[in-house]
Amino acid sequence: MKRTVRLLTIIALMICTVGAFAQKPFAGTITFENTAEGCSDPNIAAQLAEQVVEYTVMGNNYRLDMSVGIDVSIISNGTNKTVTTLFNIPGYGKYYRQLTAEDIQKEQNTSKYDYSYTDESKTIAGYNCKKVIVKVTDLETDEEQTVTLWVTNELGLGDDINFAEHPGLKGYPLCTEAKTEINGEDVTIVTTATKITPNKKVKPTNFMLPSDAKDFSEAPEELKAMLGGAGEEE
Repeated sequence: MKRTVRLLTIIALMICTVGAFAQKPFAGTITFENTAEGCSDPNIAAQLAEQVVEYTVMGNNYRLDMSVGIDVSIISNGTNKTVTTLFNIPGYGKYYRQLTAEDIQKEQNTSKYDYSYTDESKTIAGYNCKKVIVKVTDLETDEEQTVTLWVTNELGLGDDINFAEHPGLKGYPLCTEAKTEINGEDVTIVTTATKITPNKKVKPTNFMLPSDAKDFSEAPEELKAMLGGAGEEE
């Protein structure tokens, strides 16, 4: 009897341990690629295909690093509800512009987000995803936009990672399908995760500002003019 109880205890501990590892938040990178459905212009399709982006994600946070003549990073902190754009400019140093929770909430108050969760599913980059239809209504104009998302709950990322783009969404989108008009054509831009790479080296510090970064309001006037007001508050 004691041996049976001990065996059951060991099994229970093993289940708890496996569960604890399964629930550990994902940390790593997700690579996204773009395609254009319904576009007859091969040049536009080719340009979109070249726009491969890689997000670093962990918990409620993501970071996008890109080079557009200068190095730019977008850091979204879902815990503090801030989105920060960091500019690293040779000869000038690092400057940032930060949207606070109040700024973002003010913008979101002009829109209504309705999510329809479906049972339709497909596998993207090795993860099971469910189809979610998002209807965004502009409360000032009554204009509506419908976007299709394919979201997964298998990565262990926090729902607050979506706070800025898709407030209230459950799950992380591995594919976005959005209709737009290009040269008179109705085109669907599809952004899909093609590679998901765990990386234990990703730490909370990856989503913090460098200690030598300054608020963009402190930037020299010639730098503000050079960026065309990109770092100024609206």
